[in-house]
Amino acid sequence: MPWVDETGRHEGFLAAVLPDGGEPGPTADGRTVWWAYNGADGPRAVGVRGACRCGWRGVESHPVDFGDDEATEAVEQPTGPYADWEQHVELAEGVIPRDVEQLLATLERRVGELAATRSATALRVVAQIERTAGATADAAVGAGLRNLLSWEGIGRALGSGPEQARERFGHLAPEGDLR
Repeated sequence: MPWVDETGRHEGFLAAVLPDGGEPGPTADGRTVWWAYNGADGPRAVGVRGACRCGWRGVESHPVDFGDDEATEAVEQPTGPYADWEQHVELAEGVIPRDVEQLLATLERRVGELAATRSATALRVVAQIERTAGATADAAVGAGLRNLLSWEGIGRALGSGPEQARERFGHLAPEGDLR
């Protein structure tokens, strides 16, 4: 079963690894799933690696257990092909860490609670959030520019296009920046 990231741009899967480190072509019936390479109708895989429809392939080859799909896929394990794919997605998309998602959800819930009983306080909290978000966005974009992220990458991470990102944050770019 493929793994799909939250953006829908990355669909991960296991790629069979042959003894020479390469990946086999499709089987005679057109299948490319790792377990089809069990040696019965073609080459036998000696391992698997994380892979993605975007073209990415993991470097590490991980053990294959033809009798245990879950052990081979290692979903939700700290190491293995799934963990390799998750790291790829995180690097490619800048996935929000779980603890930050939880903090934001808690903040949203708490502001909603305040709004129901203490509207003025909730509005003051919202104003503070907006000030903090602006300063935090400037810091994050500035760091992204120093780390050589393109305007396209910055825009994508912010949910906009490169032109909108450059228009909003261009003042943070080093003088003469031609990205």
